[in-house]
Amino acid sequence: MRKIFFLILTSCMLLSLSIWAVDIDCDVCGMVIKDKAPNHFILKKAVASEKALNACSIPCVKKAKKSSAQYTKIEVPDFNHPGKFLDGEKAFFLIKSKNVKKDLGDMVMPPHVVAFTTKEEALASQKKYGDGEVVQGLEKALKEI
Repeated sequence: MRKIFFLILTSCMLLSLSIWAVDIDCDVCGMVIKDKAPNHFILKKAVASEKALNACSIPCVKKAKKSSAQYTKIEVPDFNHPGKFLDGEKAFFLIKSKNVKKDLGDMVMPPHVVAFTTKEEALASQKKYGDGEVVQGLEKALKEI
């Protein structure tokens, strides 16, 4: 009886965890963006009530920006705090790093760009991975990659 109760309880716990973890699709290419993924960019329009666009990679961000100038703000994932988003223009980026790929996972398309809250965090990651450049602001990062 205890084994059955434990099995039911465990199943319910696993089910509840899977309900809260929500994967979404990239609005540009359709690729799945995993919950708390390091490759989830949110493009927002000036009017807050309009639907935001979810992008899975830098190429999709560039494509979305090229097709519509209405996206005025882009939020980027904080590399050190999965699930937290930063203002793309205030964030610091590690760009041109070949070694950061190992911590991004297999489903992240190049170019590999990671964002941080502070310059110190970005410089620490640059030192950890042994390569790359640190820049502030997504627009600057997009121009330099």
